[in-house]
Amino acid sequence: MKLALPSLRPLTTVRRMTNIGLKSYEFASGNGEHYLARHPNKYYQSKRPGYKGDTFGQQKQLPALVVPELKDTISKYLASIKPYCQQEGEFAKQELLCKELLQKTGPQLQARLIEFAKDKRNWLSEFWDNQSYLEYDDPVVPYVSYFFSHRPLPTSHRAIDTDPLLKATAIVTTVSKFVESIKDESFPAEVIKGAPFCMNGFQLMFNSARVPGPAGGNRDSYVFHSLYENNYIVVSYKRNFYKVYTHDGASKPYGARHIWEQLYAVVNKLSTEIPEEASAGVGLLTTLPRDQWRHGYAHMIQNPLSRDSLETIQGAAYLLALDDTTPVTLEEKSRNYWHSDGSNRFFDKFLQFFVTRNGCSGFLAEHSKMDGTPTCTLNDYVARNLALLDPASFLQEVVTPAGQLEDSPRHLPFLITPLVKEYISKARQQFNKTISEHELRVWHYNRLGKSFAKKNGMSPDAFIQQIIQLAVYKYMGRQLPTYEAASTRKYFKGRTETGRPVSEASAHFVKTWESPVATDEEKIAALKESAKYHSSYLKMAADGYGVDRHLFGLKNMLTEADQVPALFKDPLFHYSSTWLISTSQLSSEYFDGYGWSQVNDNGFGLAYMLNNDWLHINIVNKPEKSALSVHKMHYYLSQAADDIADTLIRHQTLKAKL
Repeated sequence: MKLALPSLRPLTTVRRMTNIGLKSYEFASGNGEHYLARHPNKYYQSKRPGYKGDTFGQQKQLPALVVPELKDTISKYLASIKPYCQQEGEFAKQELLCKELLQKTGPQLQARLIEFAKDKRNWLSEFWDNQSYLEYDDPVVPYVSYFFSHRPLPTSHRAIDTDPLLKATAIVTTVSKFVESIKDESFPAEVIKGAPFCMNGFQLMFNSARVPGPAGGNRDSYVFHSLYENNYIVVSYKRNFYKVYTHDGASKPYGARHIWEQLYAVVNKLSTEIPEEASAGVGLLTTLPRDQWRHGYAHMIQNPLSRDSLETIQGAAYLLALDDTTPVTLEEKSRNYWHSDGSNRFFDKFLQFFVTRNGCSGFLAEHSKMDGTPTCTLNDYVARNLALLDPASFLQEVVTPAGQLEDSPRHLPFLITPLVKEYISKARQQFNKTISEHELRVWHYNRLGKSFAKKNGMSPDAFIQQIIQLAVYKYMGRQLPTYEAASTRKYFKGRTETGRPVSEASAHFVKTWESPVATDEEKIAALKESAKYHSSYLKMAADGYGVDRHLFGLKNMLTEADQVPALFKDPLFHYSSTWLISTSQLSSEYFDGYGWSQVNDNGFGLAYMLNNDWLHINIVNKPEKSALSVHKMHYYLSQAADDIADTLIRHQTLKAKL
């Protein structure tokens, strides 16, 4: 049955938003960040009858990030590099370099780091945010941001899932419910195995953006606005931006009818009243290398019209892009949500949702101030609640007349000077060239999932890491330095530590499995021992006792007067943290994609999901730079997974017969 679309009423005049008159307030959680607002958050919290204070209630009780013992870190480092020491004397040299560090410069650097950490709840935070993100000059897309692809809705939701405006309306109204739970702080703080996790990312994700730093500088900044005041989103459509309201004047969320009306007005009214080229292409500027975008941004904000539009985008709760694309395959959807053609986006926004012409939906996050677990929670909430939505009730709400909108959606104009046109042209050329260098293939393995791993006595994460290690070994004939992100959110402002999946145990595992004479029993024993070691290392890293962040901190304690330790200049030391295989896991039964770029141009990016009955890896690389193929990696992942599955099933069957 075809939905009868409601007629539109005339739209009223809108308020104009700028940062003028706003004050800076520090977040009450003590995270050291500030937000812009007319009133502090507590002013609004006191007026909310449903306010609970649960979401960030444990922030002040979270422990400070630990500083590991130097000798323990060096011991773990030595164990991690053994698989790379193929030549006689290589490991002995590393032992001598480590001994020298422990006897000379190391204790002094350790003492400085301990002193530096004394009055800080997270000694790593500023170093990491700045050096890994805000001072990183490459474009945020494709090199930094990460995406999720939402699974199609059930067939019972076909009317919603195939209509882009209905799908977008459902997403906006669902996100508004999530936002309201954060405003009320009724969204429960995450507790993993009895330990509360830091919720800092949840108070930074909305109404925020990365902001280019001063022209000629080497660091970006960011801006946060009060969650309680900026009750609007920015919609991008055909490369132009529009302000759309999500709440009324009393901060009550608009229902589906009012959201749909505004989106319909953007697509069928506002977009027809302006020339497409009026400000089209401004979003492409956020694809520039950051040093170039800083110069372009400095030029644009000299004009009040452009500055106001930029500030409106930065202060929006999030961006919703209505895309004139029809992705079908997993690869097409991944490409669209990861980067698209770069023009219908504003990549500096921390949160961007996408809906395509055929109703597919996805999400992209800017990475500089938060990692993937909070945004994964948000998207799982959205996709899950869309799947649970009652279609008939939702469609009835859309067609039922509601009260008059208090504010109208409006186009955000920019002054497109000749210099801005030049920057946009340069951005388009560079973006197209950069994207064309990347190859992407999705490995979606339906034969088994985390249930199978648990049944065979292994952590699902450790299990898929063994598949990856075996696939790499089959392909390359050797193991490559591999990164896995371990969450350190049990600490205040905790982000990540490095898991090092390559180990002596994993080296024994891959060699045993490729041996023509190894028995099934020997292979399975090696597999389980490697998986067990992997799980123990990842837990240790999540506890803050990994190798890489500690070494990073020690390097930051060096002064110009210090002689750099020989270990820090050693080629093998550098090679062991050259992440030729970069991996990370974020999973939801309601996603059909998750991914990002390779970290090193000579290697692969392998973003993976672990689900009950299937495994999923987004494979990305630069084939010309690396001389490697995502298609061959896809083949070897299937071969490795089949080998492991066949062997384990064969062994189980044999045991059952005995």
